[in-house]
Amino acid sequence: MAKGNVLLIGWRPEAVRALHALGAEVTCVLAAGEDRDREGVLDDAHVVPVQDPADTESTLAGLQRRGISADAFDVVCSQYEFTLVNASVVGGPRAPHSASDALLLRDKDLQKRSIRAAGIPVAESALVVQPGDLAAFDQSRGALKPLADSGTRGVRAWRTPADRLELARELDVAAGPWLAEEWIDGPELHVDGIVRDGRVLFVSVGRYLDNVLAIREGGIVATVVQHPLACDKLYDRCRALADRCMAALRHRDGVFHLEVFENDDRLVFGECGGRIPGGSFDEMIRLQHGVDLHDEWARAVLELGSAVAPDVADGWFGDVFLATGPGTLRSCPGEREILARPGVRHVALRSRPGDTLADSSTASNIHAGTAVVEGTDEHDTADRIRRLASWFSSETVLTPG
Repeated sequence: MAKGNVLLIGWRPEAVRALHALGAEVTCVLAAGEDRDREGVLDDAHVVPVQDPADTESTLAGLQRRGISADAFDVVCSQYEFTLVNASVVGGPRAPHSASDALLLRDKDLQKRSIRAAGIPVAESALVVQPGDLAAFDQSRGALKPLADSGTRGVRAWRTPADRLELARELDVAAGPWLAEEWIDGPELHVDGIVRDGRVLFVSVGRYLDNVLAIREGGIVATVVQHPLACDKLYDRCRALADRCMAALRHRDGVFHLEVFENDDRLVFGECGGRIPGGSFDEMIRLQHGVDLHDEWARAVLELGSAVAPDVADGWFGDVFLATGPGTLRSCPGEREILARPGVRHVALRSRPGDTLADSSTASNIHAGTAVVEGTDEHDTADRIRRLASWFSSETVLTPG
């Protein structure tokens, strides 16, 4: 093993397990509130609780209190998007990414400048600092996004020039800067994969049932993996695009989650993270392709060779975020009940009775749980997913508030 003593910044139990499985010793910098969640995964000697593991000052102070130096580790890394840049700063030459490269996987403006410079189709965009910047962005339809948030949180769309001017008048300058983007029509895909030595070794292509921003109009966050044997031409196109994107973003080793739009005969870049995808996408990909993204991420961190050897299942797999309205959760179907629904192969509930739930229509990463569903083809899998999402919502009891 080239690198066996790892400092992981940001709590990700799957990342710890994957590193342990390859023989690494792991110390994790995590938020104080997460310290209670690591029982059975890491002992007291291997955790550094801090106020904010995404903050460099907080991280360095926590390490110093423990008498630990980042220089004592073979590698300093992150599997969590919000701590990726901090890991590169704290780790320096011991981090898989330089700080400037890590920023390309986080900051939407820097990312899209690099993609555009590489000649890859991407939405027109502009940095918005003052209201006048948005007012001057001459796109009749578009979206205003935080530069480095996730899950559609804080995204606001406009449908007409008048909407855009009204949004500019309402702009809270203290909350910026933002990125304004033109609207791209077409179905939304996600391309999840593995890159080693700058070459894409594996991709999984999924098509969202509803484009993610459609949650504002009642859509659900759900996807169906496009079967690689039935959609080989789409896979070829997405792999070729992923190769170009990884080169433009200088992401040479690890995993990625790339979002693109099918716009007529073009694939248009949306955004890209150097991370494991959210929800139960990792389990969906394991069931569909026989590929463990966590193991491949850990192998890249430890400078071990890839072990990827896809073994494609016959069925079609999809993932759905089980959403609810806002309020206090009184009851919802349990894992056993959900697993009894048609085609359900995996369930992960993260909410319990008594929890206060936010409005799932405000951000795509707000949900009570996730489930992976199998069907005989794309239509059957999508139908089972929509039925499951509707049933879960109807069987959930909330106290509004």
